Amino acid sequence: MEDFSNTVETISECAIIPQLHLSPAFQALQKFKSLPDFLMFPAFLALRPQDHSASISPQDCPDIEVIHAMTAFVIFTTAARERSQSTSDALKYACQNWAVHLSRAQTPWSDALEHIFKLFWNRYLLAWLERQWCLKGLRSCLAVLSEGQKIAKEHHLIEVAGSQV
Repeated sequence: MEDFSNTVETISECAIIPQLHLSPAFQALQKFKSLPDFLMFPAFLALRPQDHSASISPQDCPDIEVIHAMTAFVIFTTAARERSQSTSDALKYACQNWAVHLSRAQTPWSDALEHIFKLFWNRYLLAWLERQWCLKGLRSCLAVLSEGQKIAKEHHLIEVAGSQV
């Protein structure tokens, strides 16, 4: 329960720049942030990092019977967790440390690096969020996203609502 309380506290402190056009990953976080506790808790249970030696099934989550709509969500998260378990060590490292490496990249960025970052940010950030959440938990995701958001803003690579900066 302490993990859940810490996660709720972290997500409430998460600063998402409101004037930015929100990518699907940030939209997902905003939706999670706006859930009432009775819906947030089952989502938290379904997405928390798991001990890979123990398996979990949708029937193991006590709140599923209370909220029928969560069944589909649990099935999705189980599949996401299974995909994350097969992640190579190199991809795990990249998921956790991409923002650190980008923050240390030589400036100005090359056109290729800028293009790759924009592609990742606009198309693959939600997939990264899913994998990182399953691997390290939401608090880790928020820390990395916060750094990524700063980098994107510094390099003028994110969309401001209605226009490309």
